[in-house]
Amino acid sequence: MFILKRQDVEIVNVQNPQNKDQQIPILQYQGQTFRLLNMFGDNRDEALALWRDLTDNKGKACVLLEEPQRFSVWGRVKLDQVPMVTSTSSSVGTHLVQGCLLMMQAVYFDIEDLLGTRQAGSFKQDLLKFMQQGKFAQCDNLKALEAILSINPLNSVQIPNWDENKLQSLLGEVHRLGSSYFGNNSFVDSAMEALSELPEAMSVNAWLQKTPKGKIWG
Repeated sequence: MFILKRQDVEIVNVQNPQNKDQQIPILQYQGQTFRLLNMFGDNRDEALALWRDLTDNKGKACVLLEEPQRFSVWGRVKLDQVPMVTSTSSSVGTHLVQGCLLMMQAVYFDIEDLLGTRQAGSFKQDLLKFMQQGKFAQCDNLKALEAILSINPLNSVQIPNWDENKLQSLLGEVHRLGSSYFGNNSFVDSAMEALSELPEAMSVNAWLQKTPKGKIWG
């Protein structure tokens, strides 16, 4: 049906009605709603083959989404099949959540590499306590947090649906913890460098420079 670029569409994470701890990625394009069917990484040929099979042979209404190093196929669903779309859409772009995840992961990896696994484990416990108190989605236990720390934010469709208040709070806490563990702000450079992997890095940097907790990373 369509081959689209990331700037053509809006992708939001919505709450799964059957599992409140799970977020479902939903793509919206020209008033139509699509749900993720399959992710192919950078394998465009496989994505194209599935898209063509669904559209040409099975008559399905589908979207092939082309992103940097990522191709995915989405199938159209009716709005009444995703009743939480309008009420749970994130108030910030997914790229801002991706950026904050990259920064958090960079700090964690620096602690693990430079201070050792024991300190890294302590950092995870401190971070978990903060996230439980702040009621961060998808981070209510250690296993869930470890999953968030290990995903690739650039390729994962299971990006948490955190709003701007959550992101500001997270930026402040990760900076505070990093300063506590290292005794200085040496961790900031690698965290900011991690952002360069994101196609929307300039947008994230601009957002950081104009937000209260983002400025402390400058």
